[in-house]
Amino acid sequence: VRDKLAELDKPSGVAGEAMLRAETPQEQFNLIGASRRRINHNGDMRVWQRGTTASNPSTTFAHVYGADRNLIQVQDMGTVTTTIDTDVPPTGGFNSSTKIACTATGTATTGSNLMFIHRIEGQDSQCTNFGTNNPEHLTLSFWIKSNKVGSFNVNFENEDTSIITGASSADQGYQTKQHIHSADTWEYKTVTIEGDPYSPFAFNTKKGLCFDIVLSSGGSTYSGTAPKAYWHNLANAERSTHNENYFAASTSNYYKITGVQLELGKVATPFEHRSYGEELALCQRYYYRLEVDDYDFIAPVQLHGSNQYRVVIDVPVALRVSPAITWSGLGTWYAAGSLQAGFSAIGTGYIDAAREEITRVPMAMTPTSTVLAAYQTGMLSGDSTGALQYLAFDSEL
Repeated sequence: VRDKLAELDKPSGVAGEAMLRAETPQEQFNLIGASRRRINHNGDMRVWQRGTTASNPSTTFAHVYGADRNLIQVQDMGTVTTTIDTDVPPTGGFNSSTKIACTATGTATTGSNLMFIHRIEGQDSQCTNFGTNNPEHLTLSFWIKSNKVGSFNVNFENEDTSIITGASSADQGYQTKQHIHSADTWEYKTVTIEGDPYSPFAFNTKKGLCFDIVLSSGGSTYSGTAPKAYWHNLANAERSTHNENYFAASTSNYYKITGVQLELGKVATPFEHRSYGEELALCQRYYYRLEVDDYDFIAPVQLHGSNQYRVVIDVPVALRVSPAITWSGLGTWYAAGSLQAGFSAIGTGYIDAAREEITRVPMAMTPTSTVLAAYQTGMLSGDSTGALQYLAFDSEL
């Protein structure tokens, strides 16, 4: 039938050709948009709960989040600054991109690398059907722009090392070579790989499927071994074999990325846009930030023991696991309208560290000065000492 249709003078169009190339009813079902297609979160870079700019700290290795769920891994790359950018591709309906810029040069070491990483939970990786006789193909599509032309790696990984056949600590991986052809020009990339019939994903909240856009490397640790175009026990030396540009060589160097979509099948379909509220909720499972203004009340707080306040926060979306907590500009309202600013420590002091699907976060808080009497209550609030007042819960993969 395909051969006969191909002989017709009337063209089938791009959509028709994609339908003809589909090998199963499920692929055709996906192509007509009858089901959810995008597996990854925040591929259009709209959600930035942590703020719209971030730089790697002064360490040799750092994980930095700019846009939610999209991790920037930096090692020995000078200073890398990640910001939201309004420069977007000419098509696709995008409003923002992630810009990764070199803002201070560095010197290459054996472990230098720069990667854009997205991780997916094991329970959300089940749709791939990996570890069976019928694993799904995967297709990753994205837009990328840079001042430098040259090759770079796009890698796929199974980070569930607990059940990988023949592996104790390494990931299963699949490496591909991509290329930027024109400087300062948005280019659309698609990468399709076969599925892995040998290594499944555990149905849990831990790391499962992952993809890396490896933008740069500078030493032997992450480059040197020819990659294998099939699933295998991944070595670090394969992760960025194709990188041609050392990112930290010039403060003129940058990358911009948006429209990132991972889906099942062999065909890259148009980017699946979701409402902002839905995309935000998906991201809040991994990071939730509660921001307040001066004197805004957050929740009741009570003194337990000699110098420990306790408070419970209800979160809008179940957190993946017990979170790490960060904060700024918080204080305690007490008595007849008095405010005591400052906490030296805030932690999940009486929550089981192994708990998952957290809908309420009990916190143990150490104030800089105890102003409540035993079992007396006050109100956790924003203080007036700075412009940034927040309480954040981090349950990232």
